[in-house]
Amino acid sequence: MNERITARITDEAVEALRAEIGREVSIPQYNTTASEDAIRHYALGLGDDNPLWTDRSYAANTWRGGITALPTFVMSCGFPRSRGLAGIHGLFSGIDLVCHKPIKAGMRIRAATGLHELNEKEGRYAGRTFQQIARTRYIDEQGDVLSELFSHAFRTDRKEGSKKGKYSDIERQHYTEDELQPIIQHYKNETRARRSSVPRYFEDVSVGEEIFPLVKGPLTVTDCICFLMGFGYIYVKAHRQWYAFLDRHPGAGVKDPFGVYDVPERVHWEEDLAKSIGMPAAYDYGPQRIGWFDHCVHDWMGDDGWMKRLQVRLSGPNFIGDTSWIKGEIIEKVESDHSVTIKMECIDQRGRVTATGSAFVMLPTKDGKKGLQT
Repeated sequence: MNERITARITDEAVEALRAEIGREVSIPQYNTTASEDAIRHYALGLGDDNPLWTDRSYAANTWRGGITALPTFVMSCGFPRSRGLAGIHGLFSGIDLVCHKPIKAGMRIRAATGLHELNEKEGRYAGRTFQQIARTRYIDEQGDVLSELFSHAFRTDRKEGSKKGKYSDIERQHYTEDELQPIIQHYKNETRARRSSVPRYFEDVSVGEEIFPLVKGPLTVTDCICFLMGFGYIYVKAHRQWYAFLDRHPGAGVKDPFGVYDVPERVHWEEDLAKSIGMPAAYDYGPQRIGWFDHCVHDWMGDDGWMKRLQVRLSGPNFIGDTSWIKGEIIEKVESDHSVTIKMECIDQRGRVTATGSAFVMLPTKDGKKGLQT
C-alpha cells in the first residue's frame, strides 16, 4: 500500500496550518521576469495568439507602448500551493484577481503570499474537506503592487474521492469528423471576431449583450503540456532536483506503477492516477481554464480596454476529450469609470457548467479615454 496515497487529514495538522494565517512569505517562482519569451509562452499555452502579447511592433503602437502580459500571467510568477497538509490531495477551485497595473515586458516581479482563510467543509466529492484561501501580492522592482490574487483550494483525503463517486456517471467523448468540423470552423471565426485595434466603446455596449464565445478543445494531453510550458509548476523537476525536492517535502511524491515516486500532478496526464482519486480520466489544470476566461475577455474588449478584476470559480474538471465553450453576457454598466461587468461560464459538450466567473472591464469612450487611463 502506498502510504502517500493513504495519508489522512488530522486535527493536529489542521491546527498547525491554521497558525499560519496572516504570515506572508516569498514563494517559489517559475517566472521572475516578464520577458517577451515568457509572456509569449504563457499566452500560446492558452491558445491565445493576440499580437498584444506576441508581436513587439504591433504592441508598440497601442497605448500600452509595447508587449504586455495577460493579467493571469502573474500566476506563472508565483502560484500559491496547497501547503501544510503533507500527502493530502489539493484540488484548486478558483481565484479572485485584482489588476492594478499593466505587466510590461522586462519587469522583474516578486511574489509574496500567505494563508488568508482556512474553512472546514463537508463535500460531496470527498467528505471532510478544508478550503484554503491564500492571498498573493505581485510586486515590481519599485515596490508597487501590480496585482493581488486570492486563490482557493480544497484539501481532501486522496482515497475519499474514489469512494464518493461524484463523477462516476461521466462518459468519455469520442468524435466523428462531422462533429469536429464545426469546432474547427469556430476557431477560424474567433480570429476574425477578435476586436484588436478597433475600439469597443463603452457607449456602444448594452446590458444583456453576449460576448463572442471561445471554444477550447477537444482537450488533449498536448493542450495541458503546452499550458504547463507557459505556466510552470514547482513539482515538475528532473532527476537530482526532483529527489532533492522530495527529500525536503517527503509527502510530495506518489508512486507510479513501477514503484517510483513521481509528481501527483500526473493526474493531468495519467488516467490511472486520476481514477485513484475519483476522477474518470485525466483532467485539465484549473489555472488553464482561468486563462481561457482571460483570453475570451481580451479578444472581446480590444486593445484599448482594461480588465481590472477577474473572479472564477471552478465547479468540476474538464476531462481529456472534452470540448469547452467560454461564454459571457454583460450584466451591468457603470458610468463612473466606464466599466462593464461580464457574467461568464465554461460549458462542456454535455451542457455541464465547469466554471463560472465575473470579469470587470473598463472600456474606452468616444471622447478619447482608454481603459486604464479612464
